[in-house]
Amino acid sequence: MSYVLPRVLAVAGVISVLLVTGATAWSQGDPGIAAICALPEMLRIKVDGIGTTCAIIELRPYEEYAADADHAPVWQGVPSQGWLTIPRLADKRDRLYSKFQLIEPGTGEALGDPRFVDDLDGIGAWDFDMPWPKSIKGVTCPVDVDDLIALGVKYTDTNVMLPSLIDWRSDAPQETWEVDGQKIGINLSYVRHFDEQIKRMNEAGINVTLILLNGIPQAPEPGNPLLNPRSDLARAPMHLGAFNVTDEQGLLHYRAAMEYLAHRYSDPSGKHGWVSGYVIGNELQAHWVWHNTGRIALEDLARDYSRQLRIAWLATRRFHSKVRVYASMEHHWTTRHDADPLKAVRGDRLLEELNSIGKAGGDFGWHLAFHPYPENLGNPRFWEDKTAALGFDTPRITFKNLEVLPAYLGQERFLYKGNPRRVLLSEQGLHCPGGPEGERVQAAAYAYAYHKISHMPQIDAFILHRHVDHRGEGGLRLGLWTCKQDGPNPCAPERKRLIWDVFRLADTDDWEKAFEFAKPIIGIDSWDETLPYEGAIPADSKAFAEPIAPSALIYNLQERMSEAKMDNCLDCRRDWAMGPDGRQYPTIFQHPPEPAKGVGTLRYTINLPPLREGNRVVLQFGTTLLAASDDGVEFSILVDDKTVWQGRQTQAETPADHQVDLSDHAGGAIELELRVDALGNAGHDWAHWLRPVVLFAPENSQ
Repeated sequence: MSYVLPRVLAVAGVISVLLVTGATAWSQGDPGIAAICALPEMLRIKVDGIGTTCAIIELRPYEEYAADADHAPVWQGVPSQGWLTIPRLADKRDRLYSKFQLIEPGTGEALGDPRFVDDLDGIGAWDFDMPWPKSIKGVTCPVDVDDLIALGVKYTDTNVMLPSLIDWRSDAPQETWEVDGQKIGINLSYVRHFDEQIKRMNEAGINVTLILLNGIPQAPEPGNPLLNPRSDLARAPMHLGAFNVTDEQGLLHYRAAMEYLAHRYSDPSGKHGWVSGYVIGNELQAHWVWHNTGRIALEDLARDYSRQLRIAWLATRRFHSKVRVYASMEHHWTTRHDADPLKAVRGDRLLEELNSIGKAGGDFGWHLAFHPYPENLGNPRFWEDKTAALGFDTPRITFKNLEVLPAYLGQERFLYKGNPRRVLLSEQGLHCPGGPEGERVQAAAYAYAYHKISHMPQIDAFILHRHVDHRGEGGLRLGLWTCKQDGPNPCAPERKRLIWDVFRLADTDDWEKAFEFAKPIIGIDSWDETLPYEGAIPADSKAFAEPIAPSALIYNLQERMSEAKMDNCLDCRRDWAMGPDGRQYPTIFQHPPEPAKGVGTLRYTINLPPLREGNRVVLQFGTTLLAASDDGVEFSILVDDKTVWQGRQTQAETPADHQVDLSDHAGGAIELELRVDALGNAGHDWAHWLRPVVLFAPENSQ
């Protein structure tokens, strides 16, 4: 419901509010809340752009303002010179985590965006320097601290599972943490495991980062406050879900976890050890797998995650001013991990959304934990990556083009208090291939990656995944050690690999001698050839297909493969291949079966829009083979089971462009089929459809 306020109203309990008795000429900027500063007992709020009566509404982080809702104002009147104050506590509830909306009281119209507390300099947090070793050398999943000391490890990170930390079931938990007057149970036995590990790491000169994860059950658990209601419990592949900050109980328990950890591991005494940073969740672009929020659009994912990230920052920043909070991302950049846009998102667009949402609500000090694995996790030769280029249009950011990331974050719109956000390489590994040269290739890849990253001052640490191989890691052999293939421990160390010595010497005076073997493997004469590119990173790397104007695009078959029905293909997936202009194109790789088994098909149902004046509706695509074939492949396009285009290719890497006019079907639905025929045999029939799209094209285009 909306309401009308008199020009000046006193609000009980408001401290030091300055009011005037009439409209003033004062105005600065657009109407809205410009800043909120936290003090131990109050919040100072700066209002811009209004010199008449206004009101401020308090909202919980998960609430959205609605003019017709029954919102009682926490302040109302005429701001004087923009600043006003309100109590920080409402009964026992800390408003530090709330957001505030300025409104026009006569109409209830929102003025500007809702704003969170964005300045905590006045709350008196600890500010001693956390130990940040000069070396960037780190390793994940430590198995033996003595071995870490021998290796000279300076950084590590470890997972903290929210359901193991928070005891929401017990009536008599081992320990509690009070949030807004409510005691939240803490599993002290679980915590003590980290105390021992973190303290010993610190004593060995090792910096520790914690990665907070939310393990979720496969079936609903009534009363469980940790479950985000959008998580698909039954189908989440890795049983990891988004944190629940969608209601008050979820918020209280999430806050308890972050506050408890930050207080315990920021204590100046260091009796439990120190933690320098917290990574919130895991690999947000691939959220369906690693941070399940159900099938969700990019904008909703970013909004939900931004709340989780901001609350974590507020909870840690209130105790220590120099502890860092990181968002988590994997190596996909302008492409996605999954064909379904509701299961995975582009990295660049996610980062843009997070930044935009964060700025609108009051900028805060988040940083970025990134995983620049090679494009093929099974091939450590990242210098051969085809989808990693020096351009903001690159499909992936891997070790090869890692300098793209700090350059992107260095753009003015991403700066926080005038400074670029930091990057932590919190998980990335290099597989050891089979064969006699496998260990040399793995070690050479580490030498290249380490030398390059050590010359990138924007990066906090390079934490290699992992210390010892793990039998359950999908066949990947990423460790400095091999693991035993029997016994109850899946990562029991067996023997050191060559990379162990290369890693040990990487940050010593003997690095160049230790790295020398790697030069011919990488194909370089000097280590200067591996240094990060220092020039300006262009928007267009000239390596990938130019984007299609959004106004022209109707349907991208490659990006929407999850909507198609695949039948009878030996393989069918998203890939990349070179187009006729020499650039790399996103493709559909469709391998036909042996001739005796018929043809391979991929079938879409597509709703076409009506024709636009001066335009046709066309299917635009290319075709190519990535290997020479004795008899070639026959590509066919069928619309409603009628062949409308057909072509045959034999030679490898001879791409061609094609176009099919679909204008006669405009305004209706069609069944469109991509068909591949192996002809005589299917050997090396690596057929690719280059960026097949339905779009509007000018009538005179070819």
